[in-house]
Amino acid sequence: MMAQPNVHQYTVLVFPEDDAWVAFVPALDIATQGDDRDHAFQMAQEAIELWLEVAIERGEEIPVEQGEASLRQIVVGA
Repeated sequence: MMAQPNVHQYTVLVFPEDDAWVAFVPALDIATQGDDRDHAFQMAQEAIELWLEVAIERGEEIPVEQGEASLRQIVVGA
């Protein structure tokens, strides 16, 4: 029986900024960008995979998200 690799799940926040879409992964404190929303998510997946690969090579602890993330826009007056 072949061992299955560890599976990790991370929240990715994607938002428009200037002429690109930014993807931010809070648990790993990494960001990347793409030409559109889908491209930003693809770039985030690549960034996460690379981050994990390097962390494993270095013997570093892999962060695990605790609980489910929530997103809410809050409007404030200034």
